[in-house]
Amino acid sequence: MKSRFQPCLPLLVPALAVFCLATCRAQQVALAGSQPPVTLPSAPTPGPAESSSAYPDPFAVIPAPQPAVHKPPRMNLLDWSGIAAATTLRVLDYTTTEEAMAHPQYYHENILPTALVKNKPAFAAFQAGTVVLNYGAYRYLLRHNLRSLARVSQYLYVSVMAFQVSSNYQTLGKIPGH
Repeated sequence: MKSRFQPCLPLLVPALAVFCLATCRAQQVALAGSQPPVTLPSAPTPGPAESSSAYPDPFAVIPAPQPAVHKPPRMNLLDWSGIAAATTLRVLDYTTTEEAMAHPQYYHENILPTALVKNKPAFAAFQAGTVVLNYGAYRYLLRHNLRSLARVSQYLYVSVMAFQVSSNYQTLGKIPGH
């Protein structure tokens, strides 16, 4: 039995990721400008007989710490495995949908427009575009230090796609004489 919310699942995951990203980014911006530089009161400068280059002035102004040079975080093996799983599932979704469309007496596309699915180059470009968009969104979240949000959204994406592909394979197994 299909849920009435199943067609909304591919749109729900990116919408949830954008909402969480906007909330986290607003918190980061609010916290970024809240620390003033640290200064100590200065004392009168010592005369030439009192000055010593061996000891620093204890009442000197302490400079504010300089921000570190920000290098974008690199993707590790777990990140790449999530991207690879999503890409593999997209390829499997393409092949199972094409196989199902070869038997129009048994199947029809429920989620995507039929004109898109019947046009093989356009459908392949759509599937490749979703892979590129997935990779770009993952890198964007990493660049903004939101690795945990990137991973959670990737896990949700992979689980929804795995369910869809397994459902496609299950229904393809019911074709008589196949």
